[in-house]
Amino acid sequence: MIVTLDQRLFELGAPALLDAMRFVLAAIERRHVLLMDPAWDPEDNRQPVHRWLGAMPEVIIEAVHKKMEESLDEAANMGASVSRIRAEPIPRSKWNAGVLSREDALRLMQTPLWLVLENGRNDLMFLRRILERKDRDALDEHLAEGRVEVPLGGGTGELKVFLENLATLPDAPSQSRETTSWIRRLRSWVMFDRDAHPDDRSKPSKISESLRELCAQMMRPRPFPGHQLGRRTIENYLPIEALHAWAVAGGGAEKRQRREQVEAFKSDDFGAQRRACFEMKEGFVKDVANAIRDDLKQHKLKQRKLTQRKLKQCKLTQRARWLDEHELPTVFQGLQNTELRNHLNRGFGDKIAALYGDPAMDDRWFWRVFEADADAQAWRKRLVESLWAVL
Repeated sequence: MIVTLDQRLFELGAPALLDAMRFVLAAIERRHVLLMDPAWDPEDNRQPVHRWLGAMPEVIIEAVHKKMEESLDEAANMGASVSRIRAEPIPRSKWNAGVLSREDALRLMQTPLWLVLENGRNDLMFLRRILERKDRDALDEHLAEGRVEVPLGGGTGELKVFLENLATLPDAPSQSRETTSWIRRLRSWVMFDRDAHPDDRSKPSKISESLRELCAQMMRPRPFPGHQLGRRTIENYLPIEALHAWAVAGGGAEKRQRREQVEAFKSDDFGAQRRACFEMKEGFVKDVANAIRDDLKQHKLKQRKLTQRKLKQCKLTQRARWLDEHELPTVFQGLQNTELRNHLNRGFGDKIAALYGDPAMDDRWFWRVFEADADAQAWRKRLVESLWAVL
């Protein structure tokens, strides 16, 4: 984040001058870029900041000079999308303009960035895995040193409540909790699933679209960094190589079943569009009508009872209940190979996202997912750039 200090802040009395030192320390500790207005000039002793520095020990003068010179270099290489605030000697902050009072600006600078995710564990593993190593190392350092935090995720419902609060803040807060929420609005970064619309599984769900719209409403003092996945869930970005590794980790009949699932999923017959909106955890069963799902449960229950009675060979034994094409959402219809379709009735299980955190998985597998898909690559580029823009 770029913080510009109005140099009038350095002309006030002793308490404010102490806060001036806090600005410098916060910028160093939290790694913010610190600029001055008028612009920092190490040779212009008429500037208020130099008169303030004149009363400081040499070690502090050197530290301030170093931070200001570094900030000038960093700012010169930053794009227009980088988060910026301005601190002025004003009694009340102008939040929509990004112009803050001394007290509010200091609080904002000292507040860690929140990565607001639907699932604080799996989504963070996904985010780390898709980053290049240098960016991942930088994010890990920010997390370890407390500049970035990941609050516990509570799903789309909790995320909607969180965003609704941020999107409806008054321009001039009258309560301390509203000021705190404004700070949180400026120090949050959000990512959420696209999920699937019940009428068209290739489209976002209604609640996912509502989250995207809430993010889009927050345009001041800068566009809010809220990101809807380009595919249904993070699991839809899993590379085929990782799914193969998952398949061979099964045992016996399970290994064969897993392999058949992966082969069906990666087949040209299934195709890239269906892979992007397939329910990875539960498979086709997740997307069929409730009556069909209930029928499948009843069929499975009958099979279990027959097995328990050891009547497998009797005439009452039931065959597996496969889904017919007309029972599937439209996007999954039209497959030429019925057998492949049957292998995808069930998904890859609730724990499949754990592959993102498996150290045995090769980073290059995950990066190639984006290299092979121009839309996914563009989405990932926007995601990464927006993350660094708010740090």
